Amino acid sequence: MTLESLNRRIKTTAELRDIVSTMKMLSSVSVGQYERALLSVREFGKTVREGFLGVLLNDAFHFRPQEIKTPQPNTLIVAIGTDNGLVGRFNKDVLTHAAHAAAGSPVRLICVGKRMGLLARARTHPVDDIYPISNSLKEIMTLASMILVTIDAVIAREKIEKVMLCFNQRAAAAVQPTTQQLMPLPLPQYREFKKQKWDGPSIPMVAGDKRRVFQALIHEYFIVSLTHALTSSLAAEHYTRMMNMQQAEKNIDESLDEMNREYQQTRQAKITDELIDIVSGAESLKSASPLTKDAKQAKRKQPPRKEKK
Repeated sequence: MTLESLNRRIKTTAELRDIVSTMKMLSSVSVGQYERALLSVREFGKTVREGFLGVLLNDAFHFRPQEIKTPQPNTLIVAIGTDNGLVGRFNKDVLTHAAHAAAGSPVRLICVGKRMGLLARARTHPVDDIYPISNSLKEIMTLASMILVTIDAVIAREKIEKVMLCFNQRAAAAVQPTTQQLMPLPLPQYREFKKQKWDGPSIPMVAGDKRRVFQALIHEYFIVSLTHALTSSLAAEHYTRMMNMQQAEKNIDESLDEMNREYQQTRQAKITDELIDIVSGAESLKSASPLTKDAKQAKRKQPPRKEKK
């Protein structure tokens, strides 16, 4: 390979590294943004849970979650993916995990992400609706409300007994798919929740119709759960992209080091060849000269010519 072509390759690779570094930096900023949003969602969820507890501790109100008695209930899964690239098996892992979580039950899907919807249909899963994923934090709660309306419609139409959320979330230094039962409220979790004690001097009073208040809290719980899943998926997506860009940056640096070494070796070899050509040319000129050593000595011994008057 010539020096010119090597130089072009090094320049192109360096420009690619700048792009990768910029994408890594943007993903890093986005991860922090969505992680802070997750903290806010968790705080709001804590407030909703406290409202639940305040209503449940009231002796005048009785509630028991519906139990799933069918061995393989009709299941609706909200599969949350991404429409952006550079995230590897992000969508495939969610869809595979959703299939395992259903455990052989009849499954229908609501897909968040057009690519997720295309992938689900390619695997012949029944898809009731597909929503484009939004990277705007302001639109996540609106999207959660739209999905909840679709869930209600599918439950009424298809006699769904169980609704689950399936999404990727960040766990320590890795991203893993997870599932969460949305409907009905998990009975074991409800029993543990009801055992909690109110953190205060007295149990709060509930104004108005306790059942309507509880229904409003249930609605907020569904919205918070969907918002949390959507935000967790976005945080996991950008974290995955950041790690992929970091690995790509490392690979590019290794390639640049190798190309720079090759460039220096090629350049040194070319300089050496040029020096050899110069020395060889000088030796050739020296050996081809008509004035040999004996001829030079004879010329010096000849008497000087006399000039004619």
